[in-house]
Amino acid sequence: MPNCRFCEIIKNHESLDDEEVVFENNEFIVITDKYRKTSAGSICLIIPKEHYPNLLEINEELEISLIKVIKLVSKAVEIAFDCKGLRIWTAVNKEAGQSIFHLHVHIVPCNSIMDRFIAAFPGVYDLALKIMKYGRNKLNKNQNFEFAEKIRTEIKKLVAQG
Repeated sequence: MPNCRFCEIIKNHESLDDEEVVFENNEFIVITDKYRKTSAGSICLIIPKEHYPNLLEINEELEISLIKVIKLVSKAVEIAFDCKGLRIWTAVNKEAGQSIFHLHVHIVPCNSIMDRFIAAFPGVYDLALKIMKYGRNKLNKNQNFEFAEKIRTEIKKLVAQG
């Protein structure tokens, strides 16, 4: 799809040195969110390779595959960051907070109330950071790589276990 950020990442991720892919199969690519993190660790984005505007547009076969990938990545994130909880969410349409209109599911490791705020209201949180110049949750390249490597390691272990 033209002008879709996630379609561009899917098409060119091997040549993009600022994207960290933690998992990929024929249907999905999973990347770390390089723009925000929580106190526990890196947020992951599960993105179908085929363009779908949102969760309500996918077929039953992809739904089943998506749940399997959500479970795999969520377990890996939980182990990698030893987090106390996870938020798993997606938005459908602008009114619900969707800003990139290509289906993506957020896996958010949580250890605190602030982590829940980041997960529940990322746009509001980002705006507050800009206005108040409060903290910076954007990952630098090395930190993004380190977080991604932890997740990749746990995914490999989980896949090997079956």
